[in-house]
Formats: sequence, structure tokens, C-alpha cells
Amino acid sequence: MTGLEKVIGKIIADAEADAKEILDHAEAECAAIREKYEARREAELEALREANDRECQALIVRAKSSAAMAKRNAILEARAAILNEAYAAAEKQIRSMNGEQYVDFLCKMLRSAMKRQLEGEADSLRLYGENISPAKYEVLLNNRDRDYYGDKLMEVFLSGMGAKLPPEARAKIRLAGETVPIDGGLVLRAGAVETNCSLSMLLAESRRETETRVSRILFGDSN
Repeated sequence: MTGLEKVIGKIIADAEADAKEILDHAEAECAAIREKYEARREAELEALREANDRECQALIVRAKSSAAMAKRNAILEARAAILNEAYAAAEKQIRSMNGEQYVDFLCKMLRSAMKRQLEGEADSLRLYGENISPAKYEVLLNNRDRDYYGDKLMEVFLSGMGAKLPPEARAKIRLAGETVPIDGGLVLRAGAVETNCSLSMLLAESRRETETRVSRILFGDSN
């Protein structure tokens, strides 16, 4: 082997050694980069899994809440329907009263209205010294009830429940010549003051006063 060949061989060997060193270094850097990104990818995947878990738990909580709300609404709707049916049955019973029963019902309404009116007059006189007693007390019915029951109502009331009223008040009770557009019951007019004892008003007032108690009876509510 000549000197030139030795020089060329040495150059090639050195070049190969340098190339191998460079390649080994590059592979080491690549391995480090891969390890770094693999660790980052694993951390990101773990974060993503945790985020997914949190979202799933939140979805479950919302689903349970929605289910509970839907159940509660369904129960409330069912209860409301049952209460409506109960009060509708009571209304139907009232509306199906025969003539004698209905006149007695009207007498009780008139007695209650007169009692309230006279108490208001007494309070006005006691507290303010003002006599607000009207010249007359007018009983107003709807057109049908006035024709069928007007005279009978006044006769039965004045000879029965109305007999306990103060004579001066009893003497001023009249059946009004006009009628009112109500579904039943009556309206008591005392001057400018009217006491609405219509059937619809009485039923609504009765429901407001009794619904809690009726609900307790029907559903066993504790409060």
C-alpha cells in the first residue's frame, strides 16, 4: 500500500468515524426528543382523560337533577289534577242542588254578606263616628235565579235566618229589580259597597282557604 493510499484510507476512516459520531449524536437527540414528546403526550392524554371524567360526572349530576325535577313536576301536575277534580266535583254538587237546597244555600250566603256588612258599619261608627248605614240593602241575582228563586229567597230569609238581624237592618233588605251577570250565588249592594257572593267567587275563595288542608287529606302532606 502506497503512502497515498494510506492517507486516503485515513481520511475515509476519519470521515466514517465522524459520520458515525454525528449519527449517534443525532439518534440520541431524536430519542430524547421522542421521550420528551411522549411524556408530554402522556400528560396531555391524562389531562384529557381527567377533563372527560369531570365532564361525565357533571353530565351525570345534571341528568340526575333533570330527572328529579321531571319527577317532581310530574307529581305536582298529578296532584294539581287530582285537586282540580276534587273541587270540580264539589262545584258540580253545588250546581246540582234542588230548588229548596239552593234557596237555603243563597240564604246562608246572604246571612254571611249581611253579617260582614253590619260589622263594617259598626266598626266605622265606633272608630270614626261615621254612620255608613245605607238607605237599603239590595240583593242581586242572575236573571235565571231571580225569576226562579228571588221571591222565595226573600221570604225564607226574612222569616228564618234574617229574623235574627237588627230590626232596622232587616227592614231595609230588598230584592233588586236589576240582575247581575254571575254564574250563581248573589251580590249584596249596600249603597256604593258591593259584597260579591257569586258562586265562582265563593268557590275560588273556598279553594284558597282549604287547599292546604285538602292536600294534606288527599296526599298525607306533613306541612
